[in-house]
Amino acid sequence: MTDAASEARNTARKERQRVGGVMAPAGFSWAVFEFGRNPYFMLIVTYVFPPYFAQYIVGDPVMGQATVSDATAWAGLIGALTAPVLGAMMDKGGKRKPLMAIFIGMLMVSGVMLWFAMPGTTDASGNFHPPEGGLGLYGTMMFLVLGFVGYSYSEMMHNAMLRGSGRPEALSQISGAGIGLGQLSSALCLGGLAVIALTLPHLGDASTGYVLQRGAGPFVAIWLLVFVIPFFIYVPDGAPEGGSWTNAARQVFSKDGKLNPLGAATNVIGYFKGLFRQYPEAMKYLLACLIFKDGIIALLALGGVLSSGVLGWNLVENVLYGIWASVFAAIGGLWLAGVMDRAYGPRKAIMIQLGALVVIMAIALGTTQQSILYGLIPASQIVHGAGVFDSLADVFYLSVIALVAALAAANISTSRYMIVVLAPKERVAEFYGLFAMSSTATVWMGPLLTGWATRTFNDQRIGFSPVLLLLAIGLGLMLLVNPKTGARNAVAEPDA
Repeated sequence: MTDAASEARNTARKERQRVGGVMAPAGFSWAVFEFGRNPYFMLIVTYVFPPYFAQYIVGDPVMGQATVSDATAWAGLIGALTAPVLGAMMDKGGKRKPLMAIFIGMLMVSGVMLWFAMPGTTDASGNFHPPEGGLGLYGTMMFLVLGFVGYSYSEMMHNAMLRGSGRPEALSQISGAGIGLGQLSSALCLGGLAVIALTLPHLGDASTGYVLQRGAGPFVAIWLLVFVIPFFIYVPDGAPEGGSWTNAARQVFSKDGKLNPLGAATNVIGYFKGLFRQYPEAMKYLLACLIFKDGIIALLALGGVLSSGVLGWNLVENVLYGIWASVFAAIGGLWLAGVMDRAYGPRKAIMIQLGALVVIMAIALGTTQQSILYGLIPASQIVHGAGVFDSLADVFYLSVIALVAALAAANISTSRYMIVVLAPKERVAEFYGLFAMSSTATVWMGPLLTGWATRTFNDQRIGFSPVLLLLAIGLGLMLLVNPKTGARNAVAEPDA
């Protein structure tokens, strides 16, 4: 008994030594997880694979944007139906890291299988013919959905484990470091891809079967495998003592001691009603998150398809565009988020970020290859001789997107920290689980609306407009949140 107690004390002491600020093993490893995982989002979800999928598997940029939106919407719908169950089980379940390993495995399988997403062909008359071998259109969509779902689940679990990665006052910095390191890794990966594309351009064209675009999948799978290792070693698991996923499932799907999923649903509804009565401000904030985070995710996920189709950018330009956006997103996560949090408080910072994103993206959507600001200024003229981004329209769009990337990354970091301001100390872990769930519950809505608008109006720019609507609605809901009322027993002080 004495040996067991001594071993438990030693384990607890080692755990405390690992947990501290952003440079402590737990905090840094939590942030490095983003360094390993983020390239999947940037290369496979945004900048490299979606333009290839739209142009060479679907065969049409406009319908390609709609089809990518469909895949994202299906993944979001799966997440919406299952994330509440996972969230309800999280505070009662067993070890979290084995489940996280499954989610990482989903990402890796998705990445590896995208190598087999072979392109279609175009005949001498310019007619496109769908792929005859490989995964085909629907097989490719299936593995994209698998990866998107795995990414959402892993994000939910990762966010829920933030609380155990450091001291309460260090969580904002750790969260920002995760955003910044994630963007840094994306810039490094995209930079390497750009060097290869510039020195060996044939690897990115039809003569080699678009090896670079398809190879991005296996590459991010290997990158992920290497850089998530510190997370599994140093970040505390955070599972409740004596927790069991089996028992958690029984509790979630049972009512009055009997297996009754429909009856258990009433328990979930009652649970959320109780939270709204006890913590109305925190729940109003989570409701706002459901909307504006969906807009942020759609903005990031579909940006590469939009620029490729509207501005006609090739692989090299899309990769360089991704690097450019990643650099400014790193600035947003590592620096801008903290500056705005300290200057305005997290609530006001989120509102400023959302308002600015709506205005700036509205300006960006006024850009075509021929003009900017909705046709007011001709912009097809060449302004430099670098060979990439050489028109006024290209330069203008890049300038605007730099602001969008910084603000979006700052918003992701600040919105995480807002939970610390609103949640009661004794239930911070629970509210982080709810916050993580809000990332997946409505993530289907933005892509679904974008796909519908793109097909209805047969225009990529108009198709993107629902994203702005979601951001604006989220901003309106943030006006209803009062952090002073909701943070009487919170970990951090509310903004003035």
